[in-house]
Amino acid sequence: MKPIPVAFATLVIILIQVGQVLAQQSTRQDTLRELMRKVEILTQEIEKTTLGEVVETEYEGKFGMGPAASKVYQLKKSGVSIAGYGEVVYNNFSDETDGGSPSGAVNQIDYLRHITYFGYRFNDWLLFNSEIEFEHAKTKEGSPGEVAVEFGYIEAELSTAVRIRAGMVLIPVGIVNEFHEPSTFHGSLRPETERSIIPATWRANGFGIVGSTEAGIGYKLYVTESLNASKFSSNGVRSGRQNGAKAVAEDLAISGRLNYTGIPGLDFGGSFFVGNTGQAMVDSTGAEVDAAFSLFSLHGMFARSGLELRVLYARSSVGDAAQLNGALGLTGSGSVGESQSGYYLTAAYDLLPLLVEGTSHYLAPFLQYEKFNTQDEVPSGFAKNLARERANFTLGLTYKPHPNVALKFDYIDRDNEADSAVDQFNIAVNYLF
Repeated sequence: MKPIPVAFATLVIILIQVGQVLAQQSTRQDTLRELMRKVEILTQEIEKTTLGEVVETEYEGKFGMGPAASKVYQLKKSGVSIAGYGEVVYNNFSDETDGGSPSGAVNQIDYLRHITYFGYRFNDWLLFNSEIEFEHAKTKEGSPGEVAVEFGYIEAELSTAVRIRAGMVLIPVGIVNEFHEPSTFHGSLRPETERSIIPATWRANGFGIVGSTEAGIGYKLYVTESLNASKFSSNGVRSGRQNGAKAVAEDLAISGRLNYTGIPGLDFGGSFFVGNTGQAMVDSTGAEVDAAFSLFSLHGMFARSGLELRVLYARSSVGDAAQLNGALGLTGSGSVGESQSGYYLTAAYDLLPLLVEGTSHYLAPFLQYEKFNTQDEVPSGFAKNLARERANFTLGLTYKPHPNVALKFDYIDRDNEADSAVDQFNIAVNYLF
């Protein structure tokens, strides 16, 4: 017999029992309460059977990815999953730099991005997951917007601890590159350390293995196309991302991640990316430029009882930097950094439980400090650009009327060694579904 008729039949029997109890005017109130409890449980089960996944939606990150990005993993049977997130950000810039010169910065408001996740579960061991990004609201020619695939992969579960993943993947370095849904972090903008030192959002085509154990140990290991050093500059390696779009694959790279989540509220681990980045580049003598690149990062996240803490440190190096500078025609303070490094710390505390008992809303002041330098070291014969050594202090407030919707206010006090930094005030509206 099908589940719905069985459930309805059971419900009818229980209702008859309730009627009999009422007819006999029994004083056994405990029995009546128990019967009503059964009615409620069966009603919920009928709703679940009828509506399927709709009533069972859970927002829980899987394998280090955000809760919306993980929605396909919540499917109990074959079918489609749709999720997403977005953010609208207002930026108000200071009229002057730290050195007192006119900043020239123009205030703006931007529908920064809207993301849609499409997933499909083929069966109990095979699935597809993807992220499509729409940036800056409009993609008409001459407008700043674009549409891009952030990731798109096929995943096969071989066991509870081993999954094979192939397609376009997010490089598993740092925190924000994978866990970048804006409602899940503080600040209207992503930390600059995870844009300049770790070039998030960073994706590449390739394959690898992903998994976790019951003890709370998670891992990822990928082989993908490497960066392209022809786009490196004194401001870092971010422009060297190829993002899987007709990517030059003369040089491949290995990236990986190991983290521990065995203690409730804690996520601690390390990650790396290594590979040559010359992509068949040659210098003026015809010699090949390897430009070996290595990046490693340590991170920690803790959230419990209203307290949230994040810390990240990242350091990278570029081999043959002098040869690379020559091949790119870079001189003086325009040098690619032989090494780059940065770190940040974030702390927040939810005050509302102290003010309103039983509230489901969230109100947390937060602060964040970061320091990073894309020219930590430069080759002999080249100079450092003082503007590349930067520090930001952010003070802000995050309000969530719902766990998936956030309103943020923050002020960023920017500093650099050249006194050319420009402070800014931000307001952001974030959502995920």
